[in-house]
Amino acid sequence: MFSFSNFKLFLSCFLLVQLCHSQDRNINFELNKIELTNMPYFKSLIDIDSTNINQITYKQSYTYIKDIDFYNLSYKSYDSLNIEGFIIRPKEKGTYPVLIYNRGGNSSYGETKLNFIINFLGKISQKGYVIITSNLRGTNKENGNDEFGGKDVVDALDILQIIDQLPYVDKDRIGLLGWSRGVMTNFLMLKKTNRIKTNISIAGQASLELTHRDEMFEVYKKRIPNFEVDRENLLKQRSSLIAIDSLRNKSTTHFIIHGNSDSKVLVENAFLLYNKLLLNKQIVRLFIYENEEHGLKNVWENLILNINEWLKVHL
Repeated sequence: MFSFSNFKLFLSCFLLVQLCHSQDRNINFELNKIELTNMPYFKSLIDIDSTNINQITYKQSYTYIKDIDFYNLSYKSYDSLNIEGFIIRPKEKGTYPVLIYNRGGNSSYGETKLNFIINFLGKISQKGYVIITSNLRGTNKENGNDEFGGKDVVDALDILQIIDQLPYVDKDRIGLLGWSRGVMTNFLMLKKTNRIKTNISIAGQASLELTHRDEMFEVYKKRIPNFEVDRENLLKQRSSLIAIDSLRNKSTTHFIIHGNSDSKVLVENAFLLYNKLLLNKQIVRLFIYENEEHGLKNVWENLILNINEWLKVHL
């Protein structure tokens, strides 16, 4: 008779096989350069008098765009889904450290879009980093279901195989940058790979079970397969706090960032992650922004500066 305990064992083994399979296979992917001049958004980046396409004058706050290129990324998941994302890289030829950005939200809500690529990640890339981000499965009806810490983690791990095929990245200098749900993705990746030098976690939930927002349990119920059958075990599998005990690379450094007025993910989560990493003798820094909400919108420039300063030392 196939018992519930047997089902849990089967599910764990199945996910392990998929993760191993992902890390062994050669990922097929495509890159298409984004020509900003063809995008409606481009008009907000240039001075009003810039009419000659060969003599574009960017607004002072966007001059960094001249130094970087943007690409649409498309790759196949292990189960043949089409996964979309972006790559940003410096124009100047060279070999650069690489940062994997793990998005927040769920399904199409919170997916990484061009304006965030330009206004936030581009300012990091311009300092000398290749940045790769995936929108994971489940962003539309055609590319599977978002499992909120399930098969989507395989999609994120697949980026490592893409990195291995890029000629302009330093494959020994790989970092993670996760925001909100992306912090969970970061820590679940760190359980499966020892290749990550540094991990930057912004506004992350330490444990899904500890959320103060009842509506999040509706998200879990909708996204996580078999949630109502095996709730406790499935939430533990997705806990960043618990993952810290199983990190593959003990020398990975950690930068935990949060706003103390965050109403979506309470700042206490940052302290839980920080203290657990300290307890496990990891190198970790904690930075709290006063009076800032989940998106840290009022301090983006300082946040970017802090991230770049951290990467300069730790990546």
